[in-house]
Amino acid sequence: MTVGNDYNEKEKLIIGTHNGIFHADEVVAIAILNLLYNGYKDIHVIRSRDLKLLRNKCNILVDIGGGNFDHHQKGGNGQRENGIKYASSGLVWREFGKQLIHKLDSSVGSEDIDRIWNITDNMLIQEVDMEDNGQGLNVHPFNYITNFLPKWNEENKDYDKNFEECLAITSSILENEIRKTISDILSEKYMNEKLENLSGNILEIPGQTFPWLSLVTNANEEGADIDFVIFKYPAGGYAVQCVPKSYNDKFSQRIPFPEEWAGEKENLPEISGLKSATFCHNGRFFATALEKEDALNMCDIATRKHMENISKQYKS
Repeated sequence: MTVGNDYNEKEKLIIGTHNGIFHADEVVAIAILNLLYNGYKDIHVIRSRDLKLLRNKCNILVDIGGGNFDHHQKGGNGQRENGIKYASSGLVWREFGKQLIHKLDSSVGSEDIDRIWNITDNMLIQEVDMEDNGQGLNVHPFNYITNFLPKWNEENKDYDKNFEECLAITSSILENEIRKTISDILSEKYMNEKLENLSGNILEIPGQTFPWLSLVTNANEEGADIDFVIFKYPAGGYAVQCVPKSYNDKFSQRIPFPEEWAGEKENLPEISGLKSATFCHNGRFFATALEKEDALNMCDIATRKHMENISKQYKS
């Protein structure tokens, strides 16, 4: 994407917005379009107050011109059922948000797209719209945008250059926020499917970055009995992590690994009796092994020792 009044006529999508000081609403709005059409069209932004130029040269106008994606016309440009007025970010998200979600992950079904769209609107886009319309000033991921404005004491102020830099970062952050929401929704579905077929106290998850903590602790509160999660370790082999007693007590363990394993590496195979065991954290909540079978056996040994300790405490 390029920004400025000089552009190649061969470019297919030309977005027009106002020049001078920029705000979160039009930056986020144009970031949505940038993410949606990047890879399909060459994108250029013209920043100007010359409406004749913008209307002649641009395919779409954002935050200027009184059209579908502007909110400065008399009476504004509508509001949500909750009373939050639309700014340009919300107007563009309303029109193109679901298409963008589908582009970012085409495997997501229509019902989940609706959920992701609503979550993104409620958590991100509405906050930007409220700020621009003077309805509220809350913390959101795009509060940094004003920091990209040229400083008053700079001799050579280049609003277009700063806008372009800010837009690139905003596009990246917005994409990451949407992808995280997609991941959260898909994680819930994965978890529900796993719970239906779960046997024992070990849950296998797709990878270390799978957001299992709240899902597993919530499942345990509702009657599940998951003490460990196991996954392929990025450094090789498999890793096992102990499930905490609750989401708010993250540094506890329902079942910790044995005391004699704490901090062990080279000696762990001999101490544990598991040939491919490679590491146990001093906190006894994380351990690794080269072979999946040994990783699973780590959980079984920890469970057995834990039950033995409970039995001894009960007898005493």
